[in-house]
Amino acid sequence: MPLVAAVLGSAITAAAMVAGGGTGSASLASRQGLLPGGGGERLSSNEIYDRAAPSVVYVRGRSVQPGTGGTAFDSATGSEFNLSTGSGFLIDGDGHVVTNAHVVSGVTAVQVTFQDGPTVSAHVIGKDEQTDLAVLALDPPADLDLHPLEFGDSAAVRPGDQVVAVGNPTGMQANAGSGRIAAAGQRIEAPGGYLIDDVFETDAVIEPASSGGPLLGADGRVVGVTFRLPGEGETSGYAVPANVARDVVGKLEEDGKVVRPYIGLRATPVSGGVQVTHVKSDGPAEQSGIQTGDVIESVNGRPVTTLGELFGAVGARSPGQSVELGVLRDGSRGEVEVQLLERPATMEAG
Repeated sequence: MPLVAAVLGSAITAAAMVAGGGTGSASLASRQGLLPGGGGERLSSNEIYDRAAPSVVYVRGRSVQPGTGGTAFDSATGSEFNLSTGSGFLIDGDGHVVTNAHVVSGVTAVQVTFQDGPTVSAHVIGKDEQTDLAVLALDPPADLDLHPLEFGDSAAVRPGDQVVAVGNPTGMQANAGSGRIAAAGQRIEAPGGYLIDDVFETDAVIEPASSGGPLLGADGRVVGVTFRLPGEGETSGYAVPANVARDVVGKLEEDGKVVRPYIGLRATPVSGGVQVTHVKSDGPAEQSGIQTGDVIESVNGRPVTTLGELFGAVGARSPGQSVELGVLRDGSRGEVEVQLLERPATMEAG
């Protein structure tokens, strides 16, 4: 089969970032305030709420759009103020807050309100639309009594585990919904069209403006960052796993963004590999000669049978590095040497 040496990239999935564990995540872990008790401690839903509520905040982002025929500084044209709201939670004593990226997308001013407490201004350190995560910094945090939450190990979470989703939709009082992990390893299209892999689904109620808050395990540690999908009811809740969030947050704190390799294709698992179902026009995969119907059987000699294995193996590399794909086409097999490219910041997953 005439397969040529290719220049490809990969749309790294959230699942791949669990294994990343770079210096950013180590820095975050070293600065986190630890919750009392060991990993084996089991708390009631009320105890989990009482510990978490002071750390969960109401996030309000505001942007200004000029009215027709004028600018934002021309009051005669009737400038429009757009307001986006959500929840977030403290992750360290330096006043860093995790929230959803869509809450602070395009905003010009951000305010954070503590439960029965002060409202303070904040600024966006960085956001990652592909995982719908953002990190804010309070301005200034020096006079605040901060109680950061600790990330737990989401790899240990299983369907059926007890969880509590805490949010702060008004700034006056945190709310909570208790439930269980309904499913793990879900692939969800987040706001903005980005695909998030290895997502938790939970039956814990996540009310409007409560997304961006923590999903807490039975020991009171954060196992995920919640989000809601547009148009779905309050009984459909999701969360980005804590191991993914920890890695993304560390990268956002260090660089303000997450750099990912890019492949420019969609695929589905089939017997013996992962079959390409769509190749993006003029993307790296198309330029390399990859075609719809090709079956990717291995990456760097390791068999792949799921999307998570494919994107995880490629996503573990950095742009500029190479991987070798084993491809089956029309009964013939070939090897493709791939040099990964950096993923465009505005392109959807795939």
